[in-house]
Amino acid sequence: MTVSEDIRKWLVSSGVLTRVGKPSRYIGKELNAVLKDTMGKLRVLLAFPDAYEVGMSHLGFKVLYRELNSRDSTFAERTYLPWKDMIDEMRGNSVPLFSLETYSPALEFDIVGITLQYELGYTNVLALLELAGIPLFQRDRTHEPIVLGGGPCASNPEPMSDFFDAFVIGDGEEAMLEVCGLIEKNLDLLRSGKRRELLEIISEVRGVYIPSAGKRNVVKAAVADISDYGIDGRPVVPFMKVIHDRAIVEVMRGCNRGCRFCQAGIFYRPVRERVKEEIAERVREILRGTGYDEVSLLSLSTMDHSQIGELTDSLLPLMEPRKIALSLPSSRIDAFDVEIASRIASVRKTGLTFAPEAGTQRLRNVINKNVTEKDLLDCAVIARKKGWQRLKLYFMIGLPTETSEDIEGIVKLSRRVKAIGFKELAVSVAVFIPKPHTPFQFYRQIDENEARQKAEFLRGFSGRGIDIKVHNPSNGPVEGILSRGDRKVGRAVYEAYRLGAIFDEWDDQFDRRIWDEALKIASIDTEGYFKGYSTDETLPWEHISLGVSKKYLVSEYFRSLKEQTTPDCRWAGCTDCSVCGNLGISNVLRKV
Repeated sequence: MTVSEDIRKWLVSSGVLTRVGKPSRYIGKELNAVLKDTMGKLRVLLAFPDAYEVGMSHLGFKVLYRELNSRDSTFAERTYLPWKDMIDEMRGNSVPLFSLETYSPALEFDIVGITLQYELGYTNVLALLELAGIPLFQRDRTHEPIVLGGGPCASNPEPMSDFFDAFVIGDGEEAMLEVCGLIEKNLDLLRSGKRRELLEIISEVRGVYIPSAGKRNVVKAAVADISDYGIDGRPVVPFMKVIHDRAIVEVMRGCNRGCRFCQAGIFYRPVRERVKEEIAERVREILRGTGYDEVSLLSLSTMDHSQIGELTDSLLPLMEPRKIALSLPSSRIDAFDVEIASRIASVRKTGLTFAPEAGTQRLRNVINKNVTEKDLLDCAVIARKKGWQRLKLYFMIGLPTETSEDIEGIVKLSRRVKAIGFKELAVSVAVFIPKPHTPFQFYRQIDENEARQKAEFLRGFSGRGIDIKVHNPSNGPVEGILSRGDRKVGRAVYEAYRLGAIFDEWDDQFDRRIWDEALKIASIDTEGYFKGYSTDETLPWEHISLGVSKKYLVSEYFRSLKEQTTPDCRWAGCTDCSVCGNLGISNVLRKV
């Protein structure tokens, strides 16, 4: 009997699925899951370091699953980090991390690809590796699978560099296929323990960073035309309710807005659209191949798609007869936005959310959020006339140059919106974390006490139809250190995991005391990371290029301090961009 057969027997016969919560996290067999004969295949385990319901909601994970399985010679399977009760059961019965498609243990794969979506999930990566039986530190591995990292957090790979053999920076589709092809041709090196030679080979791929080779300069991988990688018309459909329980269609990648706090806006540059005919055809296929009652048109700023009006007009007739909702989760603030949202809501209202981000125009100028209070209020008036009774607003606290007037502005602006006549107004407030590769990467981060004071002030105005919720201020300092950290911070990640930190991105699981102890053991100067960086020093992630020069980021940083705005990027064509600096986005799309 093989190990995978033993795992399957344990799942079916041991009663473990009656002892753990949400057992459908572990059984696989979902509609549209891919099954192949494993013989002669390059085996790739795509591992999401969080619970199943979170990972199954992530688009990038689904894109790689589809693209890798489109190759006859590759078989990509999925795994997610089991919840704590299942981890205990697996450890107690010597059951390793396994795939959902064939119940194969992780050690039987050639590649384990782990996505890094948020810094507070870093200890989850270590839990996943340990459960897989893979040595935590890359220096200790010999014949184990190659451990690849990717995702937005890989744009500063240094805090996790000791735990990964390689990182794929940028768009994963093309680079991952190229890496897999090279590993497939050189499997003899992996199986004979010659990891260094194999890693040297894949280091030639655009966007690949090998931590053990030192800080070589790496330019992100970028797909020139996202239509070269089609939308999955038959996505895997889970048995259980997941975080985003709907079909997800990527209509556009990148954003032409220049918000200075937004790492995603830099990471996914430049803007690349799918044409409306391609999108509509894939939506038709998804509706035929799944049972979803909602389709989400996803991008960083879906309303900026050049064909958004025509696209929604073509999709609604497909969805109205079956009462299938269409949602556009990323919204700009103008009347055109609300008009389109109103047409969509004629099928079924899915909620309306605006993100002014700051409470005053002065601070919106600082962060380059090019919307005014009048824009927001005009949209709110139209939305109320169109029948919306509930609205949600997003703000941040701790933004550069923020004053008490800016915090009070959140309350004043929220009250003005509520006075328009909404039954309920939800106000969500996050603590700002400076991110690498943004103009605010140099700025200081507010400490926990300052964040708590601002949060308590805002919570005091919750009530009378305005529900103000502020994200947990205690995890902000940890996230900030992990975000802008260097390789030394990896020791703190290891110590935090050793002390019991896991699922830290879940508020009810995060324990600040563990991290305080871990940072102390690792001799991390926390104040040094909070104070930020000067614009002329070398940053820990500076060997990674996302296609936007440091010169441009420094210029935007100083413009922000002068409260000067920068117009939205005129991204159309994006062939000869000098705005983003001396590298130029157009070069990112070339094989240079």
